[in-house]
Amino acid sequence: MMVKFHHILPMKSALSTLFIFWVLWWGGAYSQHYVNLSVDNDLYFDRDFYYSSGIFISYSYFKFIEGNSFIDNFKLGQLIYTPSSRYETDPNKYDYPYSGYLFLESTRQLKISDYSSFTIGGNIGITGDASLAKGMQNLYHDIVLNLPNLEWKSQMPQEFQINLVVNYLKGFNLQDNINLTTEFYSRLGTYQLMTGLNVGLLIGELKWFSLSNNIINQSNNNLSFYLGTSQEYYFHDFKLEGSLFNENAELTMLSNKYRNTIEVGLQKRFNKLQVLTTFNSMSKDTDLQRTIRHPFLKISLSYQLD
Repeated sequence: MMVKFHHILPMKSALSTLFIFWVLWWGGAYSQHYVNLSVDNDLYFDRDFYYSSGIFISYSYFKFIEGNSFIDNFKLGQLIYTPSSRYETDPNKYDYPYSGYLFLESTRQLKISDYSSFTIGGNIGITGDASLAKGMQNLYHDIVLNLPNLEWKSQMPQEFQINLVVNYLKGFNLQDNINLTTEFYSRLGTYQLMTGLNVGLLIGELKWFSLSNNIINQSNNNLSFYLGTSQEYYFHDFKLEGSLFNENAELTMLSNKYRNTIEVGLQKRFNKLQVLTTFNSMSKDTDLQRTIRHPFLKISLSYQLD
């Protein structure tokens, strides 16, 4: 049997091209892979209400190809909100609705210059019983705090949510190891319609990536400090107001359109492990809240896989 080499050569050429493309893309000049666990909680300040808990698990990779840098991030998260009156049985006396949100998020952060980047992506998720927020909180209360279960009356209804995520980061180098960052961000979808501005001061050996939203900061094992504030405007907030398209929520509240958060953070890198701790003080989401500001602590652990 004779082999027709003129049929084989084009195939070999195509396979060679695909192999070269694979090497350049997946085995590019420079790449790093990270996993991250981040937990928000207010129990450190003798609180267990309003923004009660946030748990986030993510995988990120940083890649540098032919002069272009980007970070792809994939996140699984859960948010839990509760009223301050833990054992109140009348929902009309709540100062915050019970609400949970379980979501998957994917974003890509593109480097524009040494001190600027653009991020775009989205998340999809579910609210109500399917968010598993009630079960998660009661399990924690039972095992860790030895407290009775909460009834979660009139929680926000179970609905599918979809949201667009957009961020623009611009930094300004003031002097060695001191940077001013500005970050414009928006969430556009069924769960939130909002826009905000974060302004912060970074002190330490940090790269251009945002301390507040990114785990890849390359701080060369030195301690870094962050002081900032977020100013936000909400057009719609599902966790307080319910759905944009129907009125099936048993309990809704008027939300404050303008909100702000004060952030103070410390970051330390230990070779491949990065530890970030941030104190956050939030203004009221709704005027019904009995405290003027609500504190919580974020603890974030990131590990470089390669």
